[in-house]
Amino acid sequence: MIDASTKVYCIIGKPVRHSFSPAIQNAAFIEKGLNSIYTAFEVDDAGKAVSAIKALGISGASVTIPYKVDVIGHLDGVSDIAGMIGSVNTIISKDGKLFGDNTDAPGFFRALHEKTEIDGKNIALFGAGGAGRAVLFALFYYSRPGNVYLVDSDKKRAGNLAGSISKTFPESGIVKTAVMENWNNIKNSLDIIIHATPVGMEPDTGSSVLREDEIPEGKVLMDIVYHPHETALVKAALRRNCTIAYGADMLLFQGALQFELWTGLEAPLDMMRGVLEKRIYGE
Repeated sequence: MIDASTKVYCIIGKPVRHSFSPAIQNAAFIEKGLNSIYTAFEVDDAGKAVSAIKALGISGASVTIPYKVDVIGHLDGVSDIAGMIGSVNTIISKDGKLFGDNTDAPGFFRALHEKTEIDGKNIALFGAGGAGRAVLFALFYYSRPGNVYLVDSDKKRAGNLAGSISKTFPESGIVKTAVMENWNNIKNSLDIIIHATPVGMEPDTGSSVLREDEIPEGKVLMDIVYHPHETALVKAALRRNCTIAYGADMLLFQGALQFELWTGLEAPLDMMRGVLEKRIYGE
């Protein structure tokens, strides 16, 4: 029963109509018997959205593209990892103040780590944008990978991100920037390939950052794109006998962490996974 005591949570971004988060979070609230609801707001201004969250007494929010960076300046504080990455995907309301956190990083890391050991592994990461930044910081925050090759069409952006990692983790492995022209010189030394760009996302489902013949045989590949569940890149990697870490698992784990930050309760992970799978497969 929705009443005056119902706690309201939401996701803000543009676009958000495709988001699976309302279905997942609302099912979790019901499972735990909480008088709470979660909805989606498509907004045009991050600052105004944050002000509205505070003014309306909204208990917490997810933040998606393009506002994960923009919201930071409007919050009362951020967690260590959110500040380190420079990206917030979770807002928590506490005592009239709003605090930012980042569950993308641990959600990504858990999804990958369930498929493979990461310490000492050579990794190629496609994408030096916001998602790639969260992925790269997570790799070094939670593990000690070997060489990491950062592949991005914007060489300056990739160089700046590599420099940020070296400064933040001076005793870490080496981050090298790379371009596709050098891919054949890199690929056979890799253990893990991570894709963190929008390429292959709905509606551009036919695109991929790598052709099938460019994917080394039998490696671990993670595509953080979750819609579609199996992107063109993932389908090609499966034909190359790769082990796949799916973007849907990252979505699940980061959402479960959000639930726990908001409620202080253990997330009903298996139930949330079931809801997500129904949305993915249209059941």
